[in-house]
Amino acid sequence: MDAQPGPYARLKIAVTGGSGRVGAPLVRYLVERGHSVVNIDKKQSRDPVAKFVYADLRDRFQVQHAFEGMDAVCHLGEIPHQPSHMTAEEMYSHNTRAGATVMQAAADAGVSRIIYTSTCQVYGFWGEPIAPPVRLPMDETHPLQPQNIYALAKAANEGFARLLAAERNIPVAIFRFPAVSNVKLEDLGEQQLAWIRQGGGWGDGCYTYVHTSDAARAFELALLNPRPGCEAYHFSAREVFCTANIRQKLIEKFPSFPALPENWAPHDSPVICTKAREHFQWKPSWNFLDQFREKFGSAAS
Repeated sequence: MDAQPGPYARLKIAVTGGSGRVGAPLVRYLVERGHSVVNIDKKQSRDPVAKFVYADLRDRFQVQHAFEGMDAVCHLGEIPHQPSHMTAEEMYSHNTRAGATVMQAAADAGVSRIIYTSTCQVYGFWGEPIAPPVRLPMDETHPLQPQNIYALAKAANEGFARLLAAERNIPVAIFRFPAVSNVKLEDLGEQQLAWIRQGGGWGDGCYTYVHTSDAARAFELALLNPRPGCEAYHFSAREVFCTANIRQKLIEKFPSFPALPENWAPHDSPVICTKAREHFQWKPSWNFLDQFREKFGSAAS
């Protein structure tokens, strides 16, 4: 386990969307690590552990007031899927306004570091519809080719983050997450386990994912090690969520995708996370196939 931060490292951190599926575990992790955390959301967490501030993230006055005195802002508070009552342009407008308002208000409030939570959907082969990747494996230099409104808004907000970092000389980190999950082997039923043993797995984004705990740790490490300018980062478990040989699996399921190298390890994630390791020593600690091997002795289908 990482060492507890000393007094010099304790930060005042605002987390927008801190009651959400990824935000709530992040708030808890940061509190447990000794940081002073404010959860800014429209609803209170089911398990509140930090100060709660109600705010519409599109409202500049509400947001900037909540950021006063903060060292850092982690922005997660955007709509993740298009609700049935909301048109595409309404969702795009909502998320881009929230993202721009939060980041600009943070800079104006004197916050010294910002993390913008984006998504691997900006690459076009997570979510739906899909466009084939340009290359596999892929790092953060892969071209953005968003295929849905959610991803398009994220790509636009990434552009705003870069502009803000350059104009205001404030460190901004962009986190591109694949699926974020806290699934455990014991959570799966017999039919699910049998399916996985036969080579099944989560197929979205080349079967990649990151565990909730590893995602939370990434936020803290980036906040404690801010870098000038704006940088985008990948985070992925060491191996895919699939027991089949990932190179062959992708060839069979996605024949339009470029093939992984012939010497690619059978289960290694095709999402390269070297930059996060080099910039702030992040590496994944949770790997589903490790649990699978402990129970069944092998991850080969």
